[in-house]
Amino acid sequence: MYLWLDLYAPYVALSALAVAVVALTWAIRQQRQLRSLSAQYQALTFDTQGGSLEQVLAGHLDNVRAAREQAAAALEVAHQVERLSASHVQHVGLLRYNPFSHTGGDQSFVLALADHDGNGAIVNSLHAREGTRVYAKPLLAWQSTSTLTEEEQLAIDKARNFAPIAINGNGKVR
Repeated sequence: MYLWLDLYAPYVALSALAVAVVALTWAIRQQRQLRSLSAQYQALTFDTQGGSLEQVLAGHLDNVRAAREQAAAALEVAHQVERLSASHVQHVGLLRYNPFSHTGGDQSFVLALADHDGNGAIVNSLHAREGTRVYAKPLLAWQSTSTLTEEEQLAIDKARNFAPIAINGNGKVR
């Protein structure tokens, strides 16, 4: 009655065995992947209060947002400091000289003080045997409304070429 079954039984058994081997191989491979993913999951959630990956990622996102806000606040402070520093004395030029040939030494001096834009003052001290006189002149955009002596102009040139100490992005003085 089931003659065809007797005829094809060995082939059906071999096919079933092949399917079973493929299924077993696939199951072993899936088990290894599951073990690997489980190890990675444990590594990601290690030493956290929450247990789930979603909670850990949410915590990391909160940290990233807080860091962005702090960076933006720090950048704003840096811009404010930069704006304010432009009005501070950044350029200094000092020149000692002898204005009178009958006195000895370079006891007189000119001091030029200027901000980033060249606004500031020129202080001139003239030393003579009779005494010392001090004069001040305004400085606007590296120019003065008063007549300048040669020494005062040299002090302004020194101040203008004065390179203030600056720190580059690597924290090194340039």
